[in-house]
Amino acid sequence: MAIGPHPPARMPQDLRTGPLVPAGALERAVELLGRLGETGPELTADAGMPTSTAYRLLAELEQYGLVQRSSDRTVALGTRLVALGRTAEAGLNERLVTPAAMVMARLSERTGETALLTAPCGLEGIVLHTVEGQLHSVRLSYALLHRAPMHRGASGKVMAAYLEPAERARLVDAVDDPKLAPELDRIRVAGYVVTRGELDDGAGAVAAPILDRRGRLVAGLSLAGPAERITAALPGLVDAVLAAAAQVRAAYLDAAA
Repeated sequence: MAIGPHPPARMPQDLRTGPLVPAGALERAVELLGRLGETGPELTADAGMPTSTAYRLLAELEQYGLVQRSSDRTVALGTRLVALGRTAEAGLNERLVTPAAMVMARLSERTGETALLTAPCGLEGIVLHTVEGQLHSVRLSYALLHRAPMHRGASGKVMAAYLEPAERARLVDAVDDPKLAPELDRIRVAGYVVTRGELDDGAGAVAAPILDRRGRLVAGLSLAGPAERITAALPGLVDAVLAAAAQVRAAYLDAAA
């Protein structure tokens, strides 16, 4: 069916003159959805906000299919989020994961270590793609969509160093470690990070960022393996990861063009 040209979309008056929702309301709603995703259907007193506020937000989120409330007072994420998640996953695969996969396969084959592609997810990093090394019988394995604190391990810290200032400040405040901010500054200057035993005992990793055209964080690329093997292969692994990250960035920019 042929569809004629549309008139220009008109922006609601509220979006032109001021925030559509009260200050902080959107942040609290997102926080509530995140907590439901992490803790499951029981809404406890540890919701991070007054209970009355939480239930008022739940009622509004339910209207948009973002949460579902049952008769036994439990709350679950809504089915609309499934559709949104599928769309987000398809977009990530097309723009980032697929362009990165071949580069990661070559990197893992050349070094014998596990290559990981991770992306920021709130104050955590989430695994989008992995390629396990095949040269060694002892190697690291990570599940897809596995999440880990962004302030620990190479794959997380390299992303933390390149967060936007407000997000980075939120992470530093949440961790409350006076050593974290100076360390992130050093990582950003160096352009990579090497860690040992921060997430898994006996494991080491090298990571570099993947940035968009404006220098904003897109993802992180890392190699992980037994710490002694990673340390022994430095600085060659650093050069390999930096080169691979540059290739992934170029492929990402081509895909996004």
